Amino acid sequence: MEVLCSLRWQTKPMKAIRALCGHGQVTRSMLKLRSANRCHVYALYGRSWGRKSFSSQVAALRELTGGEVIFNMLIEHGVDTVFGYSGGAVLPLIDAFHGKNIKWITSAHEQCSGHSAAAYAKSTGKFGVAIVTSGPGLTNMVTPMQDALTDGVPMVVFSGQVPTGAMGTDAFQECPATEITRSCTKWNYVCLDFNQLPWAVNEAFRIAKSGRPGPCHIDLPKDIVSMSAKVPEAIFKKASVSSADAPPMLDMTAVQKAADLINKSKRPILYVGQGASHCPEIVSQIAHKANIPVTTTCHGMGIFDEQDPLSMHMLGMHGAAYANFAIQNADCIIAVGSRFDDRTTGIVAKYAPKARAAEKDGSGGIIHINIDKSTFGKVLQPTVALWADTEHALEALEPLVSTNTREEWLKQCQAWKKEHKFNYVKAPGGRLKTQQVIEAVNTHLEQKPPTKEVFVATGVGNHQMMSCQFIRWKKPRTFITSGSLGVMGAGLPFAIGTQVANPDALTILIDGDGSFGMTNMDLQTVKRYKLPIKIAIMNDDRQQMVWIWQRLFFEGRYISVTNDNPDFVALAQAYGIKAVHCDNEADLPKVIEEWLTSDGPMLVDFKVVPDICLPMVAPGKALDEMILLQDRDAVLGTEEELGSMKFEGLAPS
Repeated sequence: MEVLCSLRWQTKPMKAIRALCGHGQVTRSMLKLRSANRCHVYALYGRSWGRKSFSSQVAALRELTGGEVIFNMLIEHGVDTVFGYSGGAVLPLIDAFHGKNIKWITSAHEQCSGHSAAAYAKSTGKFGVAIVTSGPGLTNMVTPMQDALTDGVPMVVFSGQVPTGAMGTDAFQECPATEITRSCTKWNYVCLDFNQLPWAVNEAFRIAKSGRPGPCHIDLPKDIVSMSAKVPEAIFKKASVSSADAPPMLDMTAVQKAADLINKSKRPILYVGQGASHCPEIVSQIAHKANIPVTTTCHGMGIFDEQDPLSMHMLGMHGAAYANFAIQNADCIIAVGSRFDDRTTGIVAKYAPKARAAEKDGSGGIIHINIDKSTFGKVLQPTVALWADTEHALEALEPLVSTNTREEWLKQCQAWKKEHKFNYVKAPGGRLKTQQVIEAVNTHLEQKPPTKEVFVATGVGNHQMMSCQFIRWKKPRTFITSGSLGVMGAGLPFAIGTQVANPDALTILIDGDGSFGMTNMDLQTVKRYKLPIKIAIMNDDRQQMVWIWQRLFFEGRYISVTNDNPDFVALAQAYGIKAVHCDNEADLPKVIEEWLTSDGPMLVDFKVVPDICLPMVAPGKALDEMILLQDRDAVLGTEEELGSMKFEGLAPS
């Protein structure tokens, strides 16, 4: 649709329209008629009206506001839930949701809305949608959008904006929204034309899901969304099965080369990231056919069942020592839907020495499969790059990969697993450690498996990495956390978004006291929607991970790492949420039993003794140059003295 001309109300509306039509100036187009009070857009059909009456030409048109147009477009894209917060500039949009069949979830803060929308997407693979107002409403969404961008989450954000006539005047709650969000989105757009609303929504959903997913943002001036129009049904084009662009075509020459390297290799390993979340079956099929051990990134946990003997669990900075040893000793690394993040490589110059050596003699190397072409060579140059949807690439590889026993390699991997399993030093006097609590949670889930699907969300810090270590993951998309950006405070809104998306599931939040302190106002959202989330706070009164870095890299000069926490039990009870304390191992089993089997939401404040998260790859070190549990005393020292192990360089960021 197109607006060809605009008239002020100098004559009667119909007389003005007929005058134009008589001169042949309107054909299957839009005529905009403005008045001082409101603006209507009339859709005109037919080659030319001539003397035909207006009423005979507008059948199958509906008068809708811009907000209603957007609402209907969301319906066509399969959206059933949005997360948001109200505000003056966005009222014309959110008014369209009143009494309608898209569920509106009000969060306690716009940042919480964004994280909850992201968790909705992370846990389902569907779109997460968030709606906020102008100015601070939009700026509060920057962190969730950047987190979604770096973690590859399909999310669409709509923000209100001041009227077009006020833009650029520093009006109340105005900000240059699209300028601010340009670097933290895949695509953004300020809609200055009512007629562009349907196109903009379709474009946002297309780009958000195409290639590597990510967030898109549409900024909506108040007058554009308030405008009314006679809208034809034809603009609400039914969304196809997938609104995303077609995936890349497979280069079968590269596929054959990759298969040849895998077949020649004696010590291959699959390094799997969240880009393979949609195809766990084919990952497992290839691993078992060729007897290839599998390690995953943080977001990839559960793509391969971690109870399988071939699983080497999570690799990286705080990953399994045995996974890191396997990567460094493998002669062929098959990276599937992963991007060689710095947390998984250690110092790149020392990464994968055996695979690099095998590359030179043609007996192995690094195979990189990713739908995002820009990842190739960004961190390291692969031997073979396969630009493809991971499922398509693996399905093409499977018949070309030979069956192989690889007994010696598997025996070595099992020996590393036995020698370097995750462990910790217990606290004296029956006091609790974070690892101990998480281990007990995992034991309960394994010994008394719930009939419901289980999701675990976390904040960021020691508790996050210890959750990766001591919970065994069996299904993809069940660990909901902030990876690349590392957003403290995301845990509670993540749990909320996950529970809303999966109402029949058991959603567990394992949070740190520091992370929980940033967004615990979102307990009101748990209360408002009666969400049966199980909340565990690992309360050590510190930002312990940073405290450790200050001890190791800054000679124990501590600053800004202690927390002055409220009584978390009383806080939860103030919201009408059941809550208890736990500070000793004798009570641990019964508290966890009650917590995980109770009806409705429940919070447990676990008072834990601070600890270091080991293994740890220190900055500037290779992936296999780890600080292990046996090094703990040399690293930490005593209360009176620093440890004997000295650290140089920059502390982890």
